[in-house]
Order: sequence, then C-alpha cells, then structure tokens
Amino acid sequence: MIIDIDTIKDKYRNYTNIFEKIKVEEKNKRLFKIKRSLYSDSITEHPFLIANVLYSPSYISFETALSFYNMIPERVDLIKSATFQKNKSKLYENIYGKFSFQDVNKNAYPFGIDTINIDGIDIFIASREKALLDTISIKPPVKNLYEIKSLLFDDMRLNDYIFDELDKNVLINLSKLYSSQNCKIFEKLLERINHD
Repeated sequence: MIIDIDTIKDKYRNYTNIFEKIKVEEKNKRLFKIKRSLYSDSITEHPFLIANVLYSPSYISFETALSFYNMIPERVDLIKSATFQKNKSKLYENIYGKFSFQDVNKNAYPFGIDTINIDGIDIFIASREKALLDTISIKPPVKNLYEIKSLLFDDMRLNDYIFDELDKNVLINLSKLYSSQNCKIFEKLLERINHD
C-alpha cells in the first residue's frame, strides 16, 4: 500500500523521533521509499503504480505502453510516462526501478488515456493509438512518408499485424492535436491507408 508522510507521522505519533523511526522501518524492510514523503509497505508494488504516484498528472506511455500492448518486440526496463507543462524531462530511480516522465502536447494530453486494473488498483495508461502517437511525437523529425514508415517499422519495429488492428480514424483525430511534424506526416500516411 502507498503511504504518504502524513499517514506515517500519524501512525508513529507516539514516538519521540518520527524520522528516526522511519529510518528503522526502512532498514528492517517494513517501509520502502518511493520518493521524498512517499513510501510503500510492500516491495512488490507494480512499477506502473509507482510511476502513476511518482509524478502527477501522468500516465504510462511511449515504449513502455507499446511493449505492454506487444506492439514492439523489445522488453522495456525504463518505465516511461507522459506528463504536460512540466517543461523538462524528469528521471527517478528507486527500489522499484527507473522511471522517466516527458511532456506531450498539452492539447493532446487528456485524450486517449485508459485505465487497467493491476492488483485491484486502476492504473492510467495510454491507449494503443495514443501510445504510438506520443512515441512518434518525440522522435527526431522525419521529412516524408518513406521516412515515417521507416521510423515505424524499421527503427521502432512496430508489429504490423497490431498496427493493422488500430483504429485509423482515432489515430487521425488524435494526430491533429500534436504540434509535431512526425504526427502531421503520419496523418498523411493514415489518410492514404484509409483511401486504399
């Protein structure tokens, strides 16, 4: 269970030095630090849950979500999440793993966020379509349809069977919300696919 510092202070209110008690609990592996003022009483918390509480608002996205959906072949160790208007990337490392947070366009941010239930807890995660757009929006700019295809299927090694299953209209509508050259070119590719 995730526990904030106020809850811990209340629990240990009868101790003379609460912070010393917290250190003892950490040493005895009864408390695990997530970040300053935030702990868990379990070493087995799911990394996606940790990511959601580390930095808010945020949702699991980029290659982490693509890997979760089996859209790319790589197993991803760094848990990547999307944020907005933070103006810089953020990196955390703790006992649960490595976590990064990166801005996406604020107009695109609120759309295409799903929840998945892990161990009875709802976790915010990008839909398949949103995870793909978030990812290509932060890649180095491409110039044409050939390069966007190369980015998707050669560099990212996107599963073409799953790509065929994606809702192309959702992708087109979402892509319009990003101020990204890659998303604009990707939108042209999608329109061409829809017309074929």
